[in-house]
Amino acid sequence: MPEENKTYKKLIDFVFEAVRNGKIKPGDKLPTERMLAADLKIARNSVREGIRLLENMGIIIPKQGSGNYLAMNFNEMMSEMLSFLYFFKGMDEEQVTEFRWAIEREALPLAVERISYDEKKELQKALAALLDAQNEKEQIKYDRKIHQIIVKATRNDFLISSYEGLTGFMDLYVKSMRHRIIVGMDSNDMLESAHIKLVEGLIEGNLDRSLEGLQDHFGYIEKYR
Repeated sequence: MPEENKTYKKLIDFVFEAVRNGKIKPGDKLPTERMLAADLKIARNSVREGIRLLENMGIIIPKQGSGNYLAMNFNEMMSEMLSFLYFFKGMDEEQVTEFRWAIEREALPLAVERISYDEKKELQKALAALLDAQNEKEQIKYDRKIHQIIVKATRNDFLISSYEGLTGFMDLYVKSMRHRIIVGMDSNDMLESAHIKLVEGLIEGNLDRSLEGLQDHFGYIEKYR
């Protein structure tokens, strides 16, 4: 592509640098297209192209009649971008499982250390709902909720965003995978036992017990998926 056709990158670089320096914060309005074109010494068409790309990435939110604003929820934006990349890359079931294991294994020690009282209560409710689930749809819902609460409890935005991005992609596999595991084990009991250890360990602040539950969980996935 000729160099003159890449001038929109000046707009993207300007926004990223302004965010990095704190000159533009989430929710702030960007300068007008005319001002940006003048300041960056590029054509307004290049400004529009750059804004369109940032909008597609979820970084810029246009408001008709008002202007362009920096997105408020960067975690959600990052999750959506990562989810798109996972789809684009074409990760298979094995890669998804390995990546999920890596995230949750690293998240667990942080979660044990940082989990709040309210999150412990959420975990207890999610576990009770999982054990009381009447169908596979409910089992998947509360199984996923338990793992999301654990990652959220890390207070690490990169872990949370990576996991949330993966969650959208995992939905393609989790239902069929969970069904195969239960069929392979001839029972749901072992999977439930793994979640009990995982949750009780977190509530008690017992990393070893919680990690044992997580290892059991992924061991069943590896063996029966």
